[in-house]
Amino acid sequence: MEKLPWDLEECVSFHGHLCPGLVYGYLVAKEASRLLNTTRAIDEELVVVAENDSCAVDALQVILGATLGKGNLLLKNYGKNVFTIFTRGGKEALRFARKSSYLYEGAHAEEFNGLEQKYIQGIATEMDRRRQKHLKSLDLLAKGCSQVFNIEHRNAPDVPKAPLAPSVACARCGEMTMKTKMVDRRGVWYCVPCTDNI
Repeated sequence: MEKLPWDLEECVSFHGHLCPGLVYGYLVAKEASRLLNTTRAIDEELVVVAENDSCAVDALQVILGATLGKGNLLLKNYGKNVFTIFTRGGKEALRFARKSSYLYEGAHAEEFNGLEQKYIQGIATEMDRRRQKHLKSLDLLAKGCSQVFNIEHRNAPDVPKAPLAPSVACARCGEMTMKTKMVDRRGVWYCVPCTDNI
């Protein structure tokens, strides 16, 4: 088994397995850290805007410290392999968009292409799928970020920090809900799920 970088091992431990999606996020996170000259966020000083909810997001969380709970991971699930990363107060944002073509260039090309054909034909076993993902993951890692992603430099957007608001009880279910997320129906406040039943 090939030795992975220690921080990718941490991503694998968090995510549960090595896969191409995790490597995509790892490559983006490492390159963003280098280009922005930053380290893992302690609070909200670094922001990640992910345009998908793929495995890549887990690597971005581990390496960059961007989380939904802290409010510095913004998920816009468009299904696009695009990630924008910037520091608050910084002038520059980096937009990573995955390139459209992929060609396996690793040492196991014949094996990979055979597994790929099995996958396309719908006859790949679970072991075949795991091996294909493993080979692709290692190949992506060897390629590096600039071969896998187009990187565009943009002006950093002004994104407000995570909002804080008091919680109040929903008039219907009684569950505590962030007041700014509630719906006002003639002066009575309801949580969003309860407004469907009004």
